[in-house]
Amino acid sequence: MFSAALETIQPNFPPGILQGDPRHTHTYFNMSNGADARGPWNQGQGPWGPGEHWTYVEDPQQHVVQTKGEVEHKPQGTTHTPEEVQAKEAELSKQRSGEVKSATPSGAQQWSDYPQTSLAAPGSKGS
Repeated sequence: MFSAALETIQPNFPPGILQGDPRHTHTYFNMSNGADARGPWNQGQGPWGPGEHWTYVEDPQQHVVQTKGEVEHKPQGTTHTPEEVQAKEAELSKQRSGEVKSATPSGAQQWSDYPQTSLAAPGSKGS
C-alpha cells in the first residue's frame, strides 16, 4: 500500500530518481563573511564529467536580485538542459519501477499474519 501511495506522487516514484536541477547543481554561492575560500569544492571541474564546471557566485545577494529570486537563473557550467534532466528522470523512473515490480511477489501483501479469531475482553463472559 505504501508503494501505491508513493506512486501517486508524481513524478517522484519510485523515490531516489530525481536528478538535480541544472540551474542550481553547478552553482556555488560565496556565503563566507568576507573571506574568499576557494578550492575543489567550488572551482574547476567538480564531480561531473568533462565540459562541466562550477559557477562561482561572488555576491549571492546581488545575484538573487538580478535573477528575480532565482526565477530567471539560467543553467551555467553544465551541458544538460532542464528538458534533458526530465527525460532522464522519466527513463530512470521507468527502470526503477520495473525493478520494484519484478521484485514484488504477486498476490495479497501484508506486514504480518494475525489469527483471525476474536478473543474475549478481560472480565467479559467469554466463549
